[in-house]
Amino acid sequence: MMQFFIALIALSVVLPSWGEEKFYSLTVDTLPVNFSGKPVQAMAINQTIPGPVLEFTVGDTAVITVTNRLDSDASIHWHGLLLPQDQDGVPYLTYFPIKPGKSFTYRFPITHAGTYWYHSHTNIDEQRGQYGAIIIHPKEKDPRQYDYDKVVQLSDWTDEDPRAVLNNLKKSGEWYAYKKHSVVSLQGYLERDKFDTWLSNRWQRMEGMDVSDVGYDAFLANGQQQLQLLPQAKAGEKVRLRLINSAASSYFSIEQSDQPFIVIAADGIDVQPVKVKSLLMGMAETYDVIVTIPASGAVNIHANNIDGSGYAAITIGSGQAVPAPLPSKPDLYQAMDHSNHSAHSSHHTGHAMHHQPAIRALSYQQLKTTSPVKFSGPLREIKLDLTGDMENYNWSFNNTILSNADKIKINRGEVVRMTFNNTTMMRHPLHLHGHFFKVISGNGDFDVIKHTVDVGPMATVTIEFAANAEKDWLFHCHNLYHAKTGMARVLRYSDYQGNPAFMKAKMASNEIMDTDGYWRTDTSLYSDYISGKIRYSNYRYALEAEAERSGWEESEAEVAALYRIDQWTQLYLGSQYEWEDSDWEYQLGVRYHAPFNIELDSWLNDDKEIHIGFETSFQLTTHWQLELEADSEGEHGGFLQWRNSPAYAIGIGKTDDTDIMLGISATF
Repeated sequence: MMQFFIALIALSVVLPSWGEEKFYSLTVDTLPVNFSGKPVQAMAINQTIPGPVLEFTVGDTAVITVTNRLDSDASIHWHGLLLPQDQDGVPYLTYFPIKPGKSFTYRFPITHAGTYWYHSHTNIDEQRGQYGAIIIHPKEKDPRQYDYDKVVQLSDWTDEDPRAVLNNLKKSGEWYAYKKHSVVSLQGYLERDKFDTWLSNRWQRMEGMDVSDVGYDAFLANGQQQLQLLPQAKAGEKVRLRLINSAASSYFSIEQSDQPFIVIAADGIDVQPVKVKSLLMGMAETYDVIVTIPASGAVNIHANNIDGSGYAAITIGSGQAVPAPLPSKPDLYQAMDHSNHSAHSSHHTGHAMHHQPAIRALSYQQLKTTSPVKFSGPLREIKLDLTGDMENYNWSFNNTILSNADKIKINRGEVVRMTFNNTTMMRHPLHLHGHFFKVISGNGDFDVIKHTVDVGPMATVTIEFAANAEKDWLFHCHNLYHAKTGMARVLRYSDYQGNPAFMKAKMASNEIMDTDGYWRTDTSLYSDYISGKIRYSNYRYALEAEAERSGWEESEAEVAALYRIDQWTQLYLGSQYEWEDSDWEYQLGVRYHAPFNIELDSWLNDDKEIHIGFETSFQLTTHWQLELEADSEGEHGGFLQWRNSPAYAIGIGKTDDTDIMLGISATF
């Protein structure tokens, strides 16, 4: 452990080559795959998903040539490795991306043992299959006893283009609720005798909880939904599993059939052994565990997505394994708890666990380093709120996206303490490039050392690290879709002025995604009513155009430019045209998402008249939704719709200008 931190300190400067050179060649290219029954194009490394396992020994020098055969940029980041900044693999921050048809050779010293991984850091390409594992062996023989050593790399898979996934999430953060069977309804609250919770959650402008964003088509272990390992393994033999969560946006609960795991390392760093029944893995975390083959000759392990939508299965051995627990649906109808608490909190304390019963679920509090670690130097404190919302699908720190944020300045030699206050109802796995940190969890000098920390809903987590590197390092949420919409920062050592060429090239690229604009179109065709609305928006601004014809006599059109002040409030300048009167009305207004999920609209027109309006919706059952609207000009309406997807609905409705009518609506 202390050798690890000596290596960490040594990497405060670019090291010369040392030790034996270990060469690898990686080629990034497209690959036709069929993980779910639907053939699609993936992006693979050396024509495999995952890419090849890269193995090194401490003291080696890694020499890795990456060739890009895509028609777009490529990059590879070495997740969890301490290396010179210009080898970290973040486009336009540490180097220029690898252009189509070009190659780049990474060269860096291998300084610390453990289980790590590599992945694309370009756009959302990691989701398409660009990832692989890294094993670094210590110079000395591992004193722990096991018979086999295997990597299990977990991931999530969608048949959709990831850019289309992000576009759908921008239309609505609940876009995939039907696919995941996670629609929260008033009927569900009533069936659970939780009407008061429904009222409370509505008052807090929430319908209910969800624990994931994307509806996936498959969950994979080493590229397979059903992975078979070591059929030759015998009862009583021990297997070291190197578990890596390479998912883009899925947390996995690792559960075994009939016996506990023994956790021996977290994020590559050895910990005091601890027995657990289940293991929660955030995106980008790694855990090394020891599994003992039972008398039956086989063990079954499930990596269950915590949203209950699916799992990857791993079977070790060849006997009759006791089935591992299947994924269970979380309680989406619980009250929103806005009190802060420690993520991964538990009443258990860490022990070597040789004679202790297994802990049901692992927490950071149970993880202790094998020897004490203490940082020294001037203390710098940084506090970040984790901010965002599913309604607009904007994610950030301190309500500011990466593109609009200042660099976080630190000085070499400091101890940096970062406190994360999660103000959202989503989990966020936060990763710091180029450094390891202590997760402050009550164990003093034995607090666990990690490169990625899970911050639970409404939780507060504190980390500390030694500022011993140089230049710029990325810090971001490792939910890929959260990071790409703005939940990231750059930590800059204060003696570095940056590279203007990086920013100039980045501005001309498609790598900046947190300021991108997205389209949404809504149409309705009813027997006595037709409407269409198109919206183009980014994190701050929006343009809307809407037209409707009601009762086949009343026709109007509206256009508006909106400015988003915060999650709840928008200012707008617009105009409305009435065909019957051939008249334009100009408006200056404010929209406010009020408690109880009511959208309030107040505007001043060019006749100096002030008007107000409201609209709201109620998810009555899984499929039935009620929409209501009214304003002070006497317009009102209501629509009862049945839907089985976010894109299409059939319904019945009535407005002030129509009788009861039937129709369909679509969103795209």
